[in-house]
Amino acid sequence: MEGYPYGYHNMLTSWIDTPESNLPSLFPPKLLPVALDIFEKIMPDSINSLFLEGMNIRLGTRGLNLKELTIEAESRNMTIEDVLAIPEQDTWIFSDGPSQMCSALVTGVYKAAGLFDDMNIQATEFTPKDVYQMAIFNTTAVLPEQCRLADPDLPYCQILGKYKLTLPGYSTIKPYAHMNEHCPSRDIDNYNRPDGC
Repeated sequence: MEGYPYGYHNMLTSWIDTPESNLPSLFPPKLLPVALDIFEKIMPDSINSLFLEGMNIRLGTRGLNLKELTIEAESRNMTIEDVLAIPEQDTWIFSDGPSQMCSALVTGVYKAAGLFDDMNIQATEFTPKDVYQMAIFNTTAVLPEQCRLADPDLPYCQILGKYKLTLPGYSTIKPYAHMNEHCPSRDIDNYNRPDGC
């Protein structure tokens, strides 16, 4: 990934896995397309990079603006929210190359190392929480002394930082095919995920 920009193209869409259950609960239904329409007029390049280019890839189109994407989605009996919920694919190439943010890069390294065997895993669908919740970490290892001195109660090593980093659900979800592709993440349920989402 050296030489490519940070994963701006999928930074926001990696956590949109459902048409209606990923946005904050105070976010009124159908506000996202309206907000995108407003911001496309104010900052077209940013909206194109963060949303529209990926939506074009999802629909197999090129260069369509939001209104054109809406018309194309409607012709397929889809909404803009449906399009955004289409799972990100690691093979997608954007105008400036492949796109991965921090958690996708880490998951991509795990994938390249064979950690997931032949499972269909899209690294670009993983958020930081998704990465640390995978049951791939040795939770019974004796931590080095420096880790125990920094915080004897953590099951992982944190040696720096002013605040304790708590990781709810650390190393508890066994990886499975299509992991994190259809997971709701509303704050109503304290961001808990249903099994096999």
